[in-house]
Amino acid sequence: MSFRWKTALCMVCLVSLLFGVGSCALISLSFQTALAREEAAARASYDLLFRTLQMVESVEVWSGPQDAAQAIAQLSAQGNQSWAALSLETDQKTFLTQGTIPEGFLDLSGLVDPSHYAQSAFSYQGRHYLQLSGQLEVQGEPLLLNVAYDISSVYQTRQQQQQAHGRIFLLLFAVCAGLSYAIARILTRPLDKLAHTAQQLASGDLSCRTGITSADEIGALAREFDAMAARQEEHVAALQATMEGQDRFIGSFTHELKTPMTSILGYADLLRRGTLSPEEQASAADYIFSEGKRLERLSLKLLDLYLAQHQQPALVPTAPGEILQDLADHLAPGLAREGIVLSAESGPGVCLLEPDLFRSLLLNLVDNSRKALEKGGRITLTCTMTETGCRLTVEDNGRGMPPEVLAHLTEAFYRVDKSRARAQGGAGLGLALCERIAVLHGGAIHFASTPGQGTTVTVSLEGGRP
Repeated sequence: MSFRWKTALCMVCLVSLLFGVGSCALISLSFQTALAREEAAARASYDLLFRTLQMVESVEVWSGPQDAAQAIAQLSAQGNQSWAALSLETDQKTFLTQGTIPEGFLDLSGLVDPSHYAQSAFSYQGRHYLQLSGQLEVQGEPLLLNVAYDISSVYQTRQQQQQAHGRIFLLLFAVCAGLSYAIARILTRPLDKLAHTAQQLASGDLSCRTGITSADEIGALAREFDAMAARQEEHVAALQATMEGQDRFIGSFTHELKTPMTSILGYADLLRRGTLSPEEQASAADYIFSEGKRLERLSLKLLDLYLAQHQQPALVPTAPGEILQDLADHLAPGLAREGIVLSAESGPGVCLLEPDLFRSLLLNLVDNSRKALEKGGRITLTCTMTETGCRLTVEDNGRGMPPEVLAHLTEAFYRVDKSRARAQGGAGLGLALCERIAVLHGGAIHFASTPGQGTTVTVSLEGGRP
């Protein structure tokens, strides 16, 4: 059974129970009140009749029970009769009967005396009566006065109320069942949306959302569900991006190995055959040596990248400006021979760094700028201290890069100009290593470039200040 039907059934049962109990209690209270009212009226009528007979007996001295019977008959003839049946009798003889139910009277003679009368109820021929019995003395002889009052109207009213209750209950049950199902359907409709959204997510549509905005508990559940779905979509997207990056890495790595290995095997085969002249042999050996050095640089770069990704360096108080100036002093003469001017600006200060990684970061950024420059180029290194570390800026006036490539610069083996970078000995791992070094220092790397005007690389290192 669905939750919707369970909810509707519970509502119907609850309303039926409350209506049934409340209606029965109301009918019972109404019946008891009407019955008590009839009993009070019957007692008042009986008491009036009894006192009237006593008064008449005190004024007119009765000679026997016949006089009492005659007085009752006179009262009945005057329209003072409010009873359904009456009998005046002794143990041996009945002196007066009125009505059609004398044989229906109960024997209450043992329960009465001159100062007390008895009360009881009985049914006769499908009708209900209230019997009052009292003892009246005439010339010392006890007479039993039985009077029956018809109270069938009270029971008929109760029966009518019960029948009306049954019809109303059936009508209310039908209406309540329809309304309960409608209300349950409205209340559980968000659950249908949740179930549908869960099915869509399970089928692979991670962008599906419930769209429920109610302020109740189901709305709160839906919002948490949507938030969970959004997080899962982000995680899957990140996982897909990682897998795509791994695929690109494997393809690029395979390509990087294929080219030098093909050249090495080809020249080695020519040397093995011994068909080359001495000059050609020397040229082949040089090419094999250069390609071997290229593979060596590639392996060292991969090792540096692996170590940066799997080791947490120990940060120590270091003056980044001193390392910057020292590195600029050593690199400036070599770059000057290529027509490139290297300048450095730094201020005093100490922050927490790993010195070797910081030096590697500088070398890779300077080397990357060098590859983008022609003769007459300029590279400017700037290091400024911040509250949480330092900020390094490497600016050049080289070829620059289009905006669409900036997001891919830190991917392993990615090159903007593949032919030029390979000719200059690059493997496309330097900037990937730079990004990892920045992350290890709690920072990030940012690129800004304009084609034909140059590139600015900003690295924030937030390892802290001692």
